[in-house]
Amino acid sequence: MQEQYNNIGAIYQEFKSQATLPIAEEFTFFQLLGNLEEKTILDLACGTGFYTRLIKQKGATKVVGVDISEAMLQSARQQEEQQPLGIEYHLGDGLQLEQIGSFELITAVYLLNYAQNPEQLVSMFVSVGKNLKEGGRLVAITTHPDFQMSQYNPTKYGVTVTKQESIPQGYYCEIDFHTSSPFSIQCFGWNQSVYQEAAKEAGLKNLALHPIEIPPQAIEKYGVDYWQDFRDNNLIIALSCEK
Repeated sequence: MQEQYNNIGAIYQEFKSQATLPIAEEFTFFQLLGNLEEKTILDLACGTGFYTRLIKQKGATKVVGVDISEAMLQSARQQEEQQPLGIEYHLGDGLQLEQIGSFELITAVYLLNYAQNPEQLVSMFVSVGKNLKEGGRLVAITTHPDFQMSQYNPTKYGVTVTKQESIPQGYYCEIDFHTSSPFSIQCFGWNQSVYQEAAKEAGLKNLALHPIEIPPQAIEKYGVDYWQDFRDNNLIIALSCEK
């Protein structure tokens, strides 16, 4: 994962701002987070700080971003220098993160999908548990357990799945991102039961999966038909659980 994103750097920011998949992703993410006023938030797999900055701008009092890629963090820190919001950024691995604080909310947009086996998924949830206050929540975006490349490919939304192979309790996939300098990632999709067992083993509870919702403005702009494939066979899904 570190190597993948060290090579991507700021290009990933282009995908976030130009593709249509992130429109629905962002809408669903903040719907689940709810009111962020006065909250302390840890953003795992923060990348270039796309969501980290939005979270701070929505009223969180303390926001810390953690990512495994120094190249991604360099871009995030440059933005913080240019437009200071008071965000801290740390180099760290969500797979084996020690306690860096006690947070009311932890976010993880595209972290869990890099777990290569159920044991690594448990480790990621353990990292969350170490840094989550009692009663705190995790909100994540990850690959959808039921996505089927054979049914359609989400190319028009900004990505193309070039490979999907079944593995025990899930699948492995390779995804191309359509940016000015195209890049690819490799990740995993796990069955809902795998997420539930991993969260439970890490001491977290009430795990739920939430469908990605499309904001009314995006339906109006692109039309109902444009989003039909997205609704029928979504590549991504939201996840939440509590401590």
